[in-house]
Amino acid sequence: MRGLLCLLMSFPLLASATDLTIAAASNYRLLLDDIVQRFEQAEQVDVSVIYGSSGKLATQIQHGAPYDLYFSANSAYMARLEQAGELTGRVITDGYGQLVLLASANSQEPFVRPLETLMKGKVVAIAQPKHAPFGQAAVSYLKSAGLYEQVSPSLVYAENVAQVMHMVRSGAADYGFVALSLIEQGTDAAQRMKILPLKDKHLLKQQHAVIDGTKNTKLAARFSHFTQQPEITQLKRRYGIEPENAEVKNGARGNGRG
Repeated sequence: MRGLLCLLMSFPLLASATDLTIAAASNYRLLLDDIVQRFEQAEQVDVSVIYGSSGKLATQIQHGAPYDLYFSANSAYMARLEQAGELTGRVITDGYGQLVLLASANSQEPFVRPLETLMKGKVVAIAQPKHAPFGQAAVSYLKSAGLYEQVSPSLVYAENVAQVMHMVRSGAADYGFVALSLIEQGTDAAQRMKILPLKDKHLLKQQHAVIDGTKNTKLAARFSHFTQQPEITQLKRRYGIEPENAEVKNGARGNGRG
């Protein structure tokens, strides 16, 4: 009971004037902020987005958090909600996220040396793999590359991938495993990153769905439909999420980003 109370108290305060409330994985922030602005202008409504780790948001939904839509960075969490009857309508695949190793601004080392050498003795931030898909993807990458045992003593854990970005930007970490979708084009950070290949691209399958029982079903469905328009597909590419029908070239830069 105490655990449940703590969970309920952790729900964010939602503005009563908001017409639509979305729960979204942190890596969606730049893309969704752009889409929401366009949707609000088109529909003359107010939309609020709560960002966090996919796993924690899914747990909140299962405990009755009043969200209208859920955007996840890992299909496993979406499947869990679907099997529990928490979703209505189709699960929409937005595309695939891409894992990036980002160096801090203090780093004088370009990515020309092997990663195990670069990260040796450095503070390396990672999203908590217990509930954050980009943390899970980072662990998968390190293990598949045979680097996990060497790097694990240097790992420090953040609540989600957005917090990893903050740790690298502030200099609290020398390196961080982040999402390409959180790195804005033309920024200094875009010059200090290395896109990492994943053996299983489904680890970062980006999906969304309408929550069952929402009072705003029609508006939520319109938002979902809005995100599937061709111009939004181009927007996804610009923000580092490769659409489902596009070939995901692991280790390559996303279309329109370089």
